[in-house]
Amino acid sequence: MSKCVNCIAFFDDDIKGTVSFHQCDKSSKVIVIFNLFGFKPNMTHAIHIHEFGDMSNGCMSLGKHFNLHNDEHGSLFIKNGKSHTGDLINNLHTDNKGYFKYSYTDPRLNIIGDISKSIIGRSVVIHEGIDDLGLGSNAESKITGNAGGRMTCAVIGHAKNGKL
Repeated sequence: MSKCVNCIAFFDDDIKGTVSFHQCDKSSKVIVIFNLFGFKPNMTHAIHIHEFGDMSNGCMSLGKHFNLHNDEHGSLFIKNGKSHTGDLINNLHTDNKGYFKYSYTDPRLNIIGDISKSIIGRSVVIHEGIDDLGLGSNAESKITGNAGGRMTCAVIGHAKNGKL
């Protein structure tokens, strides 16, 4: 019998809310739920999972995009999954009140199993700019998607069972 695991990244700065992750066995896709607010209305921002949960220098000490397979930056939605493990949905688009609510399942992420492949203890970073999905004309596009500076961030940790 499988035990489901829930994780959460909690934002409590100018941007508030959560990014929640849920997985019931190591072969299942991870359900990702975004519930964020405090943005300017009708804006787009890049959002990714980064390598580390080290907040010793704020968002700057979180490393690069989480990238298990050394892939180029891309998008799950346009390159058949060939992208960084942590590219998530690449961009969030806020509504006319500055909210972003969305959920999807991600086949690249893992919570259960090998800890070196897990997202637990890593971080979610919201960037100032828009992710170009690795389609830009410069080298940085294939690394970061030209996502811009780090606007806010949160560490992914275990959540109480049942809490999403």
